[in-house]
Amino acid sequence: MTIGIDASRSIDTIQKTGVEKVSDELLRQFIEIKNQKSKIKNNDFDFIFYTPQSINWLPKENQKILRWPVKFFWTQVRLAWELIFHPPKAMFFPVHAMPVLLLIFFSFPLFHKKPWHRISLTTPARELATPPQGGGERTHYYKIIHDIAFKKQPQLYSFKPKIMLNLDLWLAKRLCAKIFVPSRAVKDDLLKYTKIKPEKIIVAHWGYNTKNTESTKTQKAQKQILYIGRVEGKKNIRNLIMGFELFNEKYPAYKLMLAGRIDPQFKISNVKFQMSNQISPFRGSPLNKLENFKLEIGGQNPNDKIVNHNSSFMIHDSIQFLGYISEEKKRQLLAESACLALVSEEEGFGFPILEAFDFGLPVVASDIPVLREIGGDACMYVNPDSPESIAQGLEMVLAETCRAVFLQEKIEKGRERLKKFSWQKTAEKIFREMLNG
Repeated sequence: MTIGIDASRSIDTIQKTGVEKVSDELLRQFIEIKNQKSKIKNNDFDFIFYTPQSINWLPKENQKILRWPVKFFWTQVRLAWELIFHPPKAMFFPVHAMPVLLLIFFSFPLFHKKPWHRISLTTPARELATPPQGGGERTHYYKIIHDIAFKKQPQLYSFKPKIMLNLDLWLAKRLCAKIFVPSRAVKDDLLKYTKIKPEKIIVAHWGYNTKNTESTKTQKAQKQILYIGRVEGKKNIRNLIMGFELFNEKYPAYKLMLAGRIDPQFKISNVKFQMSNQISPFRGSPLNKLENFKLEIGGQNPNDKIVNHNSSFMIHDSIQFLGYISEEKKRQLLAESACLALVSEEEGFGFPILEAFDFGLPVVASDIPVLREIGGDACMYVNPDSPESIAQGLEMVLAETCRAVFLQEKIEKGRERLKKFSWQKTAEKIFREMLNG
């Protein structure tokens, strides 16, 4: 059995965020599975890693380099061509969108010599596949869906990404034999917003590799609050900043550090509360007194401030956007920060929580199902829609009168939760599902 894998997001020239790192970890584990195939009962299998250029950490004999002269449409054209005319037994998409050409090709009756190879809109997913010239068994497709925030919060996405994400979800529903998701919360979302059958959706929690070489923090924490992740609408950056502003008025020594690639569509304009007559219970002063600032990223107005997604800049002395950071810089920030804040509206998994557990950081997290699923009782949960709740959560984990109790009760629980997340177990689960069809 030949299992094809889209490895295009593992090339060295890509700045990798969470989903690409998931792909890398799974590919590494698949190599380990291949190296130990003698221990596997049904060991008649091999992997093909499809890629536009050589990847130095993957076995050369398992790579199939599909050259393509332009930067765009490698998946949609070049990979699709390969899958149509040289199909593997199974095909796995860990990150990228599935090629639309697959569905077009298999749905067009002139391409099929035998009428029973034709596909209608009612054809079951298990029967969708190659080869188009007749005979043989159909390829089974498998895909990871990391989240469907575009369904739950469509207002956070511009028109083009929303169209592409919805199309890819429809393709996955039509073509895939099984769909893998990183959490029960994402499976629940798929069941709620789509008509995908429950038995087709497989929950496989992502793993975690320890980054901290010390069992405890080796330096005194600086007065900084760390956010790790893409700077985009669904991450609730606006409310995080407003919550920090409330906290910062009472504790002015602290800084907020936002580490992650900035989405070109992300904007924060004139951040302030609109409830000018209300009083904040957190600080006892009018909410409209918050300092206003203007940040425009990728705006249409020529007067907008345009910021490169990799640049580091400050809104004012207490808030700094770091842009995309290296793994070494991330470890440094985790080692020196006082806490991690992740107050997203939507998440598929929540890697930063596990990274914070690894470095002994207290965590302020959104009270949403997926982060409850990952963080368990080791986080301080807050209402992501309330800047006051975020500010109160920060005070609970950082104020001297509260911090000692939090550290005692939460941080050890966080380290214990880390033991539940294993890349080896995740990859083996996905592999078994593909091997068994």
